[in-house]
Amino acid sequence: MMSSSGPVSQFLSFNEAHGRGNFGISEEDDDAVIEALQETMKLRDNWVLWEQVVQEGKGDKYADATKKVTAFNTMQDFWGIWNGLPQPSELLESKRIMREQRNGQSVAIDAIMLFKEGIAPEWEDTKNACGGHFQIQLKPNIGGGQIDEYWNNLVLAVIGGCLEPSDMITGIRLVDKLSGPKVANAIRIELWFTKYTDTPAVNNLKKNFERVLATKVDGSLNSAGVKPDTKPHGSFSKH
Repeated sequence: MMSSSGPVSQFLSFNEAHGRGNFGISEEDDDAVIEALQETMKLRDNWVLWEQVVQEGKGDKYADATKKVTAFNTMQDFWGIWNGLPQPSELLESKRIMREQRNGQSVAIDAIMLFKEGIAPEWEDTKNACGGHFQIQLKPNIGGGQIDEYWNNLVLAVIGGCLEPSDMITGIRLVDKLSGPKVANAIRIELWFTKYTDTPAVNNLKKNFERVLATKVDGSLNSAGVKPDTKPHGSFSKH
């Protein structure tokens, strides 16, 4: 619930450097509203946060680079996790996501991923092998606030079960392509789905995905928008 007092952010960004608005409970909310918000809010699906570490060697296996971080199934647990993660705009400030390992050394993180419980963020997973993903490449000149908004719009829509058909969605990825061995001067956002051959459902999901990305804080649509590419997985892929 957005407060009527205080500055309102131009973008849905939780990075204070981009004019973070007050997206919390306002002083005008009565006790009944506050009490309702404190009730456990179960999500439609159980989710797992994954991280993918940088792969330095050509022979490194993708599966070895991915790691489960934590699982969650309530909105309260989601926000507890999300508040501790960086926003994409922070990557533009040359702040690589780092994670300290058990041996005391730090390793760079290439991607943050949210996937439904029981589904690994790999093409080889049975749910993903018969599917594909939509992706958008975001260059730094778009601006950190706008990149944050695209990402936050997608995360909240997917976690909240508002991006339909939600049963097709398997997960989402935020990939840092600004640095590292395969630098592309971009931040990539991916929406993974199953049932690639169900063309009407895939087209419907893509249309709704584009609408979610284009939605601004005030509910209006960004006419500039972005058009995602569609990438098939498994036997549908040409590589």
